[in-house]
Amino acid sequence: MSGVLVRVRERFVAHRRIVRATAVALVIAVAGGLSAGGVVAAHRLTAPLPAAGVVIHASRSIVLTEGSPPPITLPPTGSLAVVSSATGLLAAVSSDVPRPIASVAKTMTAFVVLQAEPLTTDAPGPVLTMTATDVALYREAIAGQGSAVAVTAGERLSERDLLLMLMLPSANNIAETLARWVSGTRDTFVARENAEAAALGMQNTRFADPSGISPQTVSSAADLLKLARAAMAVPALAAVVATRNATLPDGTPLANLDILLGSSPDWLGIKTGWTHQAGGCLLFAARHSYATDAAPVTVYGAVLGQPPSASADVQHPELGAAFATAQQVMKEAFAGYEAVNLATLMPGVTGTVSAPWGMSTGVAVHAARGVVVARLGTVLATRLMTVTVGATPGKGASVGRLVATVGAATVVSWQLSTRVAISPPPWWWRLLHQ
Repeated sequence: MSGVLVRVRERFVAHRRIVRATAVALVIAVAGGLSAGGVVAAHRLTAPLPAAGVVIHASRSIVLTEGSPPPITLPPTGSLAVVSSATGLLAAVSSDVPRPIASVAKTMTAFVVLQAEPLTTDAPGPVLTMTATDVALYREAIAGQGSAVAVTAGERLSERDLLLMLMLPSANNIAETLARWVSGTRDTFVARENAEAAALGMQNTRFADPSGISPQTVSSAADLLKLARAAMAVPALAAVVATRNATLPDGTPLANLDILLGSSPDWLGIKTGWTHQAGGCLLFAARHSYATDAAPVTVYGAVLGQPPSASADVQHPELGAAFATAQQVMKEAFAGYEAVNLATLMPGVTGTVSAPWGMSTGVAVHAARGVVVARLGTVLATRLMTVTVGATPGKGASVGRLVATVGAATVVSWQLSTRVAISPPPWWWRLLHQ
């Protein structure tokens, strides 16, 4: 009996060892599986999220200003060229035809003088003592029936005085005096004028004298606009041509022949000109402000070869048609622009920023700031520029901008952003979709 008991006990112990070994193996296997699953889960819960997708649609163009600008009235004879600082060429007729320009030539004379002897706006500049040569130049101008201002030997006149005498009453003798003062000789000064004209790109221009009394001094309306821009960029010269009346040190009054300086606060003047060969000529500039926060528009014009006015009440009948043409051109040019408050200009934009876990937000357009002046009927071309956003962009996060242009010039740019924030996904989405 004892032998049987011994064998039963031995079998029981062996079986228990097998059960324990199996259990241990199972625990080890389960533990190993759980460990691998934990690694995968941890990776999915901490992995970077995919970026949100951005889809935006915007109109290809936007109307900046409604309507159409009025046409510029062209003179029936002669030449005309008109440009605007805002949009370039506005009108032209026979604008490249070289013509005698009479005293309009004195604009180049003043410009070259100030290139050689610059002045600040209010400074008198160097003082010149008039000589017998200057008196003789005055007598020659009178003999040639040209415009002149008398000078006396020993009289002392500043550079500013001489420029006022040159540009207001259009004194031919002062053009000669200034030429000799700056360059030593008339011919040297005239060569300098022609060199300056070439530098400005005035291809149809040739100066034969500093006053313009010679019919061989010629230019075109288009060329003269290049001179007008350069001249008005010199503050001292712009101040001189805008002067209606002045008085010399000896009490001699000077009156500007450009009567349009008193017609409108927009008128900036520049230079009149007339000879029998040239007809009535006027180089002019005017500036109009449309809004306090917007850059003004400057119009430059040149009208050449105009006939005398038939009206008996015109102060200068030989310049009457030139004045009338320029005045009409200025009115029509300025009527073709309008100020636009950019805050009121909103483009048509739709868009969505979407996350893969189902959250999304719309796209907001931020109003632009500022005021611009534009030609009537201006249509802007738009260009959409998007940026890459993160996985969970917040409210107001930039998604790009819409740029509106005229030609190569950017007029306005709108910032685009998310309307609401995109929240992170729930944990279970990370486990199932990462």
